[in-house]
Amino acid sequence: MFKRILKQQMMNRVLYSLIPVIIFAVYLFGWRVFASVVVANIAAFLTEYLFVMKKKPGKVSMAVFVTGTLIALSLPPTIPLWISAVGAIVSIAFGKMVFGGFGMNIFNPAILGRTFVYISFPNQMTISWVKPYLLRDFPGGFVRWAAPEGMQTGATILNHMRMSGEKLYSFMDSFWGFEPGSAGETSAFLILLAAIYLIATKTAKWQPMLSTLLSLSLFSFIFYPGVNPLYFLISGGAMFGVVFMVTDPVTCPKGTWAVWIYGILIGFLTVFIRKYSLFAEGFMFALLLTNAFMPLIEYGLEKVGVK
Repeated sequence: MFKRILKQQMMNRVLYSLIPVIIFAVYLFGWRVFASVVVANIAAFLTEYLFVMKKKPGKVSMAVFVTGTLIALSLPPTIPLWISAVGAIVSIAFGKMVFGGFGMNIFNPAILGRTFVYISFPNQMTISWVKPYLLRDFPGGFVRWAAPEGMQTGATILNHMRMSGEKLYSFMDSFWGFEPGSAGETSAFLILLAAIYLIATKTAKWQPMLSTLLSLSLFSFIFYPGVNPLYFLISGGAMFGVVFMVTDPVTCPKGTWAVWIYGILIGFLTVFIRKYSLFAEGFMFALLLTNAFMPLIEYGLEKVGVK
């Protein structure tokens, strides 16, 4: 079965960049996070295999493991393992294979699966968040299955800020990653290192990252005056999404102008949804909406001769 995997060096490099994120997530929250990654990858692989096994050559793409890893890391560390599997199955089946397989999808598969889980299982996704092990707790999660049940916090960081205007954690705690959150989304530092690696190896383009980050910063400043916009960048799942999902080579537009419009739309919609909707974390909805409209926008730019 595993001989039928289509090797893709670009996808391998994305997986390499995620290794430090996974290791740090295990330290913060225990080996349960790694189990979630494994379960999601197995579910993602088997789902794609069922779709392609009768085709010739019928190989599963390495991209399936990127999707499985991203969906697992974007979920809370307390998520039941079967929900992690459901998210991976939906990501592959409905985010990728229904469009014809690798290279044909218009939506980012991982963010589509995460959104499905978020809407379908709101209690497991939002009701409480595990406080991570800190440096003083070494070896932390390396010798534990999960964080103690008593280490719980109610609202998410962004929800708390929306309701009270107060910051739960310092800027540096949020930057290094010692805060509650989804398993792989807490450390802006490690995500930035991954971005540098992906850009240096020409695995991902810097333009969609930069346009989205600038847009997020600008509209955070406009909609939340008096709050450091960098705090919104390093809190929640925005940084993780900007580096690993906005840059998806299949769903990211190709033209220069289209890329900048793409990033501006994602940034604006993320902040707008955070500000005015029930959902504090608006990035996933923003990316899906932008994915939906980008083919039309690219077609319009092509018609007027703009590249």
